[in-house]
Amino acid sequence: MSKRKALAAGCAAVVCALLWLAMPPADLNPEKSQHSVGPSEATGAQSLEAEPQQQGQGGRQRPSSEKLQEGGNGRMKPQAGPPVATDSYGYGPVEEQPGQTPADPLIGPKRPAADSAAGGETTPQDGTSPSRASKPPADSTYPVKGKVAYLTFDDGPSRSTPRILSILREHGVKATFFVIGKTSEESKQQLRNIVAQGHALGNHTFSHDYKQIYKSADSFKADVDKLDRFLMETVGIKPEVLRYPGGSNNQLSWRTGGRNVMKIITREMSKNGIPYFDWNVSSTDAAAPVQDKQSIIESVKTNSAGKPNIIVLMHDMDLKTTTVEALPTVIAYLKNQGYRFDVLSKSSFTYQFLKP
Repeated sequence: MSKRKALAAGCAAVVCALLWLAMPPADLNPEKSQHSVGPSEATGAQSLEAEPQQQGQGGRQRPSSEKLQEGGNGRMKPQAGPPVATDSYGYGPVEEQPGQTPADPLIGPKRPAADSAAGGETTPQDGTSPSRASKPPADSTYPVKGKVAYLTFDDGPSRSTPRILSILREHGVKATFFVIGKTSEESKQQLRNIVAQGHALGNHTFSHDYKQIYKSADSFKADVDKLDRFLMETVGIKPEVLRYPGGSNNQLSWRTGGRNVMKIITREMSKNGIPYFDWNVSSTDAAAPVQDKQSIIESVKTNSAGKPNIIVLMHDMDLKTTTVEALPTVIAYLKNQGYRFDVLSKSSFTYQFLKP
């Protein structure tokens, strides 16, 4: 028994010696130790998985996302290697070039964050999709393709016509004149000037007399035909566009023709192939005998906002001096908003209050 006890004691001693030799050497400098053994750990070793959250050298906390690999002393240390650039939408590594920002595989190169202050597209940093509704700066004045303005003048010709024509010529703009049957030699000459300068004539009835023209569809057509004959004799042109005095939904017509007279008239005239045009921008120059100039300008600005095609209602009459005064500003504003100008025809954009 004594030999067996002695052999067991010797084996135990050898095992203890081997275990002691296998232990890593203790770091003699506790300030530099990242994981020193001490009294607090006598009851259980700390998990290495929690180590990245502990204080490192100089008290800096290492980020939990660092990858660890096994070191020569049995400890885990951060994996070496340069950081990898990735795009903000999770499409993998992106190779950055000096002076450039990573390209988005969907929308191309990213734009600096400063672009957002100028109204440009912003590149999100949270992995969400970017806004595709890029907008130009608020003060942008570049032309937008397809925006068309149709300036229209009702009730002429008049003593205002020469000034209107002069302004249009100066700004290189064409317009449509919805004229009535004024037979003086001066009026005839102004009709010739309108046509000679490349503007369009529209039929606004010969008499412009609500009581007469809105009695019935036959009465209305007779008045329109009378103006057509007069214009053919005077300038050799029969208008291909029409505007109803007061608009296609006017209620003054009810006094003579009844509540449904405009529906009847517009239906019959459309059967004859005569297109009519109301307006979607009013200058409000008919709201008063002489409307305030600034009110005219502001009305056009407000009523044209957000519309790619606009038909602007103005009047060519002796009293409408402020319309003439406002016209240069109106034209300049619409040009600044990217509109080009054209005359109304059968193929033009159409706006009608009352569908036939």
